[in-house]
Amino acid sequence: MSDQNSAAVPLAENAAVAALDYEQQFRITFAETNAEGNVSHYEYAKYFGIVRELFAIDFIPGFTKDAGHAYLLKTRNASYEYIKDFYFGDTMIIRLRVRELTHASLTLDADFIHAETGALHAQGSQQIVYTNLKGMPCRIPDNLKAIIQAAIR
Repeated sequence: MSDQNSAAVPLAENAAVAALDYEQQFRITFAETNAEGNVSHYEYAKYFGIVRELFAIDFIPGFTKDAGHAYLLKTRNASYEYIKDFYFGDTMIIRLRVRELTHASLTLDADFIHAETGALHAQGSQQIVYTNLKGMPCRIPDNLKAIIQAAIR
């Protein structure tokens, strides 16, 4: 997906406060739809992944330098509930929030909202585990944990 297809919703001055309502918008193109004309289920996982990465880039100092080089963020599990379909031309808002934080993982929730109607079309959840470069879970560093804690609703 190209950058021209997504737009960040302006964030507040304080990153910890802004993280509570972190949003990205995406315009649905033919590339995201299937033979039935609706957004394919795997596109929700792709969009969720993009938004969580953008969240990390915006709020975790050094993320672009350290992720994949100093630590890994591994998806342990993911689930989605599909309520209504999105179609070509629709604008999807993905609203991301941190729901839970443990010593080695965090759980992110996302609402997939139709920009024009405000209707909730889907919900998703992902549990992300902080690991070393060998993929072994390890404790989230205190400085990173403090940033994540500030974003919990």
